[in-house]
Amino acid sequence: MKLFRLILPATLMVLALATAAHAFFGFGGKYETVQPQGETIRIKAADITPTAKFYAIRDGGTEIRFFVVKGPDGTPRAALDACDVCWREGKGYRQEGANMVCENCGMVFNTARINEVRGGCNPHPLERTMDGGDLLLRVAELKAGAKYFATAK
Repeated sequence: MKLFRLILPATLMVLALATAAHAFFGFGGKYETVQPQGETIRIKAADITPTAKFYAIRDGGTEIRFFVVKGPDGTPRAALDACDVCWREGKGYRQEGANMVCENCGMVFNTARINEVRGGCNPHPLERTMDGGDLLLRVAELKAGAKYFATAK
């Protein structure tokens, strides 16, 4: 029992410090930072699944956020984590099943519609190409989307 009284506070302290470091340094956040390879971003085929994966690149002081998801038809989709309407709120999207949901207004978009429908509260589409199953995105197009994140809340 005496040993338990010594171990428990130490364990709680380690957990508290780990949680603080996790929050402070951003470990395990929603976005995985990716580095351009020349003028493109390459997302490995194995990372393109029906579960949306969120990424970010830095352009100066702006974090440009986007997601990639395999639609129900098997087509890889890519979009900014912002739309033409709600982007100022800086909330982006979350996934519920085969749908992406705007975190600001609650509009629901089937992943099969991403890259097919533009404007409104739809996720802002990103032009993409495939190379051996990997998805390629142009850095210039992502940087053009910086306006959606530079002044967001």
